[in-house]
Amino acid sequence: MLSSPYESFQTHFEYRYRNEAEFWEIVIYPTPVELKGGIVEGTVVSPGFSLDLQQLIDVFDRVDEMNWRSQGFGPWDYDGPHISIGGIYQKHNIWLQVLAEAPADTKPGMKLDTTGK
Repeated sequence: MLSSPYESFQTHFEYRYRNEAEFWEIVIYPTPVELKGGIVEGTVVSPGFSLDLQQLIDVFDRVDEMNWRSQGFGPWDYDGPHISIGGIYQKHNIWLQVLAEAPADTKPGMKLDTTGK
């Protein structure tokens, strides 16, 4: 469903959730990576990934709403570009967001040596 476009690098994902009574809000995003070596030392990047939307939709029992936001709506919009899906999963109301990048307060989850060593 989620996959990395890189042969030698596996994108990792993190999530945040909130549960209120019968409603679940789930946010999934790629874990930032800190680059090591040379002029890029210490640079934090968001790894790319692809998402099979049909596979994701098929997991739901029912999809009521699906949206794509191509960019954030200003500094107050912490979600940025993302896909949102609302519906029913195993008898639970779900609002799922898959963010293109991690929220700004997310620390790098791994380091990648760019020197090729």
